[in-house]
Amino acid sequence: MTAVASPEPTPRPLGHGPLRADLLGAALDRVRFAGTPVLRRVYVGVRDRHWRTVPAQVLGVESEGGDRVTVHVRHDNGDVGFRWTGTITVTDRELIFEMEGQAERDFLRSRVGLCLLHPLRLAGTPVLVRGPGGEHTGRFPERISPHQPLRGISAMHYRDGGLEVSIELDGDVFETEDQRNWTDASYKTYGTPLSLPFPVRLRRGRRVRQRMRLSVTGRPAPARTPARGPAGVRLGADGPPLPAIGLQHRGPVPAESRALAEAGAAFVHADVRLDLDGWRERVAEAGEVARELGVPLRVGAVRATPGQVAELAGTPMDTLLLFGPRLTTTRELAEAARRVFAGTGVRIGGGSRAHFAELNRADGLPVDLLDLVCFPITATAHADDTASVRETLRVHPRVVAQARELAGGRPVLVGPVSLRPAWDPWAPDAPPPPPDPRHRGPFGAAWTVGALAALGLAGAAEISLYETTGPRGVVGAPVWHVLAALRPYAGGRLVRLDLPDGLTGLAVRKDARHLIIVANPSDEPRALDPGGRDWELLAESPFADGVRPARDGPLVLPGPSVAFSPPDHPYPPGEDSGCLSRSASA
Repeated sequence: MTAVASPEPTPRPLGHGPLRADLLGAALDRVRFAGTPVLRRVYVGVRDRHWRTVPAQVLGVESEGGDRVTVHVRHDNGDVGFRWTGTITVTDRELIFEMEGQAERDFLRSRVGLCLLHPLRLAGTPVLVRGPGGEHTGRFPERISPHQPLRGISAMHYRDGGLEVSIELDGDVFETEDQRNWTDASYKTYGTPLSLPFPVRLRRGRRVRQRMRLSVTGRPAPARTPARGPAGVRLGADGPPLPAIGLQHRGPVPAESRALAEAGAAFVHADVRLDLDGWRERVAEAGEVARELGVPLRVGAVRATPGQVAELAGTPMDTLLLFGPRLTTTRELAEAARRVFAGTGVRIGGGSRAHFAELNRADGLPVDLLDLVCFPITATAHADDTASVRETLRVHPRVVAQARELAGGRPVLVGPVSLRPAWDPWAPDAPPPPPDPRHRGPFGAAWTVGALAALGLAGAAEISLYETTGPRGVVGAPVWHVLAALRPYAGGRLVRLDLPDGLTGLAVRKDARHLIIVANPSDEPRALDPGGRDWELLAESPFADGVRPARDGPLVLPGPSVAFSPPDHPYPPGEDSGCLSRSASA
């Protein structure tokens, strides 16, 4: 389901009255009324037979005075070929998005049509739905709904604070899903119900016409007045223990072994597909890396059958995670593992190897036979623009809290955690998605700080990150500094932080020592009162003016960047540390 990265376009403002939006490439972004967000995004989604997003190529844009725009778009990945024209009209209180498209060749599609993203603040809001079956009332769910909370939609009406919001949809039957299942910070309304068979062959020349009409009335609630001046870091109460942080196995690491050791991995996690040759060699290789680092090996057996479990006997591991052909753990798998590994001390875990959605939807998950429950997180399951990736951090506490409920008191392992996964669970034999270039920059480090804080404070016991080396690895990437700084605090306790808006961070206490890591995952600089602490900055080099703060001035975190206090963590062995700047603040 992973989206493919593309250069992020420049927003084009639309509308002159209270109702406004930005055209961002082929999508309508940040639809707002008097400054209050109404829809996060409106776009045409094109998904191939494996649910992979086919990127939009904008062929041309025609604007009429800032209130009306026509956009010409093509989606082509060699298999899918679809072209459409969208007309968007914005008035003071109404927005209309019309699209008409045509298949350029025969192809199998899982979805082609309009998608609307609703903001998460609507949680708990009642919705009046009108559709082919008449009218009924539902609501945007507060708990993460495993299945569609709203179905059979041709129109919906709800109150958002002081606003009355009405949406009419033509050209298909629509339904709404809870995108928090994939850690997206939104609810999504889309066409073609998932209860219908998919994928469906779209014949060459077949036309698709859809239309959305949004109308907004009323007055929004008063906006919160932002604090003046740079706010500081305030330490709060102790939280849960710092999770054990492990790394996904990549391959042999003799040249990078010292740097990898200083990253402080608590375990090595190797996923292997038991339906493919070579898995034994991969397990042995991962075991050797774990021995070199002096840490346990965790093995995830993917697409396993009960009859194959015995083949894992004797593997020098402390934990075995089992996933069947549908990427969740069945009772038969867990029972087989209990028989094979009885008395060995090997923990048996399971859950989902696809997304939290599969864990949330799993019927008959054998929790009673498991020692721990697990699920992965990828930040680009549906969208890969940086703003959407940043927003996934808001959802991490909720998915962990709900996973802990499903686990019934057992520890929760979150992993692999990644910006983009190394394989597509719904197209396992396809080439792996390309690495996300942001992983090896300051944004990757800043996002990781936010993820570790959100997951850890929510009670995740273990977190499995990225890979050891390579383009998805931590060695040689800025995120290495984050992990190396945390290494001396293994076994410590998280401390809750109060931070200014736009910043994320984590604090950990061990004995009498504290470490504070503050991250700015945005593209804009953020000021922070240093509070008398010494700080070290991790950002792009060379530094812009103002990055090194004066003793009596604020600490300015460029976007994106990470700051550490105290600044005493190690540098990568044999590497230039030019991306770090050390400064003292009184």
